[in-house]
Amino acid sequence: RKSIDLFLKFLTSNTGLFLKEPLVHELAEAIDGIASMGESNLLRLSRGFVRPLPGGNGPINTKRMEEMKAVVEVLQSALEVDDEDGGEEHQDRAQMAREFAQGGLLLFNDAERRELAAPILAELTSVIQMVAVEVLEIRSSRAIRGILGISA
Repeated sequence: RKSIDLFLKFLTSNTGLFLKEPLVHELAEAIDGIASMGESNLLRLSRGFVRPLPGGNGPINTKRMEEMKAVVEVLQSALEVDDEDGGEEHQDRAQMAREFAQGGLLLFNDAERRELAAPILAELTSVIQMVAVEVLEIRSSRAIRGILGISA
């Protein structure tokens, strides 16, 4: 409990904010890049029929997308079970997913655990809100520059 309190105090301190701001910026740029990739693919697949919204279809940071792909591959490999029998592997994955879901339900059903997790969830909510605002800022500034004909 003490270590969690120290961690939360650190995150909400000026030093923690110093680390939180780059994290928010990186997440916002990654989300914008993912959205731009989706918009680009939709534009290509629809042969120009479905146009992106103003501010959309922005630049895609290929290095960041490769890093995200690597993270997803690591997560996927963590869920893989090395076993000859594919059916048993599927059951192991389902069991892990079930245990994870049960842990989440326990967190919300148990008042003591919920109280313990409340500061973490509040901090997570704060980061999510900050990321959403920054994504909107990136896309709205791109839309305004596009309307005014100003290049970045």
